[in-house]
Amino acid sequence: MLTATDLRAALANVAPSAKSVLIDATEMTDYEREARDAFVEWSRSRPNMKRIAIVVNKPMWRMVISAMGIASRRDMRAFDTPESAMKWLQDG
Repeated sequence: MLTATDLRAALANVAPSAKSVLIDATEMTDYEREARDAFVEWSRSRPNMKRIAIVVNKPMWRMVISAMGIASRRDMRAFDTPESAMKWLQDG
């Protein structure tokens, strides 16, 4: 289960000036509500962040990611493969 603490630690590695990020969430089985809230807050706090690509392997996560994108006002999309996610990031 992804905790807010684990999420914050992982996101600390993303440079504040980053314009895009690719996240591989294929190993995630569940998450704390606080982790979801922390991710939305992190996304909102990054004015330079234009695109967030998240690789998932569960259809339900796709809906969650869409909702988080709306909540954070960021272009956030779910992908099946890292390659398709990277192509989208590079095309942006």
